[in-house]
Amino acid sequence: MRKNLRDKGLRAFIGFAVMLFMLTQIACQRDFLQIPPGGNPTVDTVFNRATNAYGAIAAAYHACLRQGLNWTGYYAPHTDDQLAGSQAFWVQNPGNVATVAIQGGGFTPNWNSQDMGSNGGYGNDGYTDNFLCIRKAYLVKENIDLVPDLSAEQKAIIKAEMQMLVAYRYTQMFIMYGGVPIIPTAFPLTALNDLETLNIPRATLQAVSDSIVDWCDAAAQTLPSAWPAASLGRMTKSAALAIKAKALMYGARPLFNSATPYMSMSGNEALISFGSYDANRWNLAAQASEAVIQEAEGAGGLRIINTGNPLADYGNATSTPSNKEVILAFKQQVPSSGGAGPYNIFNVVNFHYQANGAVLSSSMLEQYHKADGTNQSWPAVGETRPFSNYLEAFRQMEPRLRADFNGWEMQADNNPSDPIWHMNQHFKDVNHFGAGQPTKFYYQAGRREWFDFPLFRLAAYYLSAAEAYNEMGETTRALDRLNVIHQRAGLPRVTTTDQNELRRIIQREWAIEFIQEKYRFNDLKHWKHPNIGSGIIGGQIRFLAFNGGGDSKVTENTDYTTSVRYNGFWHPRQFLNPFPQSEVNKGYLLQNPGY
Repeated sequence: MRKNLRDKGLRAFIGFAVMLFMLTQIACQRDFLQIPPGGNPTVDTVFNRATNAYGAIAAAYHACLRQGLNWTGYYAPHTDDQLAGSQAFWVQNPGNVATVAIQGGGFTPNWNSQDMGSNGGYGNDGYTDNFLCIRKAYLVKENIDLVPDLSAEQKAIIKAEMQMLVAYRYTQMFIMYGGVPIIPTAFPLTALNDLETLNIPRATLQAVSDSIVDWCDAAAQTLPSAWPAASLGRMTKSAALAIKAKALMYGARPLFNSATPYMSMSGNEALISFGSYDANRWNLAAQASEAVIQEAEGAGGLRIINTGNPLADYGNATSTPSNKEVILAFKQQVPSSGGAGPYNIFNVVNFHYQANGAVLSSSMLEQYHKADGTNQSWPAVGETRPFSNYLEAFRQMEPRLRADFNGWEMQADNNPSDPIWHMNQHFKDVNHFGAGQPTKFYYQAGRREWFDFPLFRLAAYYLSAAEAYNEMGETTRALDRLNVIHQRAGLPRVTTTDQNELRRIIQREWAIEFIQEKYRFNDLKHWKHPNIGSGIIGGQIRFLAFNGGGDSKVTENTDYTTSVRYNGFWHPRQFLNPFPQSEVNKGYLLQNPGY
């Protein structure tokens, strides 16, 4: 990390901030994260007036909020949900099938030999990149007082925004790595030769959690509840509370909230476990989630979208830019024609290859319900059924599946009557198996290629509250919060009072509602899901196959079955990500156990 924290000069940093960029003058259909290139300004020129400073602010947002989002390039997209094919998708890349399917979590060497979990390559985080992004936020926070034409109130809000960008990155690191070094500031140039300053060891889980909570509580007192349309995408009080609630939820789950760590760490277990089970952690998580709901639905002006049309409601909540369910989104309007779009490559409008680089696995398909709330019957491994049965079964499924995926030989339900969203239009030459190809985030998108990636949706805090209440034994309150989301999907009300059964239902709801939204991969690990190594991440990974167990066709498919595509690998060390070996070799950073 010393190398990555090294200050190469404020001039170099501000080169990333770039250009004059005035947030308050951006039209609502353009986002303030869309930063034009050019220039090499210094701290003196960037912070000499507000219009310049907003470029650095936008650059900090852009860097910090893109963590874990889809990777750009000629090959396939990569999100946390895709790192194991069984969780959501198969991801097709050059190289060994099994290696590709489990990339990004430090499980095996990458196909291109880049460090797993390190900056760049196909890791699902980019550990060292975290601190480069955090530094950008700190530099704005520490220099914004130099701007003469901003009020004291405006400066205080900007400082709170920057601290929330830091908190966002730390929450993600907390979830993926456990305890990590807590960086208090953007180190000055004079610290470059001070190894004691730069080589900061890992903090305990408790210290990281406490820091996130403290940062969020302080920022929530300063941030506005809402922004005008021209500034959508900036941190709000609801966003600060959402970051806090997410950290507390993961802290309450079994991976951390246990007297026994998942593996021994030779006396350093406080880096990967709280060292005790504390039921009050669930209470804190519930309170934090309720605070998000109260603020968002009050002064924040947000709401769960529910007009009684489940497909449209879920489609709008996940796809419509700046809709009333999104607390915070990564907003960058970059088209993906020709593979240029780095964060929005699931569309099928122009660059078809990326959208077709992923298909729905059977283990994830089986999470979805039929529209009447019952389970669908899909073929067992080796059982052959006529293709007409596939068409009938797919059309019987709940609206969320039909919004999220396009079935073979079908019109995509999220863009009805649009021929380019029919499978025979966007069916290409990558993956011809699986239950369907992704269309989530593009409800009624037509020819729009970009989308706002929803980092925090209000629905997550209904499910967080439901999960916490269930673990606290407060079944009535758990059902109340769960059913807001479950019934919005057009499904019948859940009524069970059995805690174990309700836990499974809530986890299933998380899997469906937030597929592709950076939850599933880490949820499985933090729940310590009992089947994680037997068909979810490890074990036999299944997909639908067609026409005698092979690939599907554009038209005239004859039959389908379920086949084992590969055997996944699982080891308990994978509960947390590894740190890049290059950082561990510097001697200040303890590696997570098992790597």
